[in-house]
Amino acid sequence: MRHTPFALFSVIAAFLVGCATSTDPIDRLVANLSSTYGLWLNGFAPYVDLPSTASTEEVVSSIFQTSYHKQSPVMSHKIMKVRIVGIQGERRTAVLVDTNFGMKIVLLHYEGRLGWSGRIYDADTSG
Repeated sequence: MRHTPFALFSVIAAFLVGCATSTDPIDRLVANLSSTYGLWLNGFAPYVDLPSTASTEEVVSSIFQTSYHKQSPVMSHKIMKVRIVGIQGERRTAVLVDTNFGMKIVLLHYEGRLGWSGRIYDADTSG
């Protein structure tokens, strides 16, 4: 069987693209959570009673106020990036936030009458 140089190049290029790791902390978190077979949905996720029209800043601030122990509150934060992501069919708003505890990613989801739910993760900024 004879292989053309283009076919060989295509196989090598596909391998290299598949092995590349993203330098974006949100991309890395999404990839990590996608490999958990849905287990990322388990555990505590605080709800904040805000309308669907609340700003991302309002929701993130409220999530931080309810999520961290009162003796160690997030005293300052700055939103660095916001985007919609999909994790195993679940759509969330991913917010990269610089806090006094370091970089965090907050996954937000509007839950109707319950308000907004939010999960906070340490951001892997090593890339």
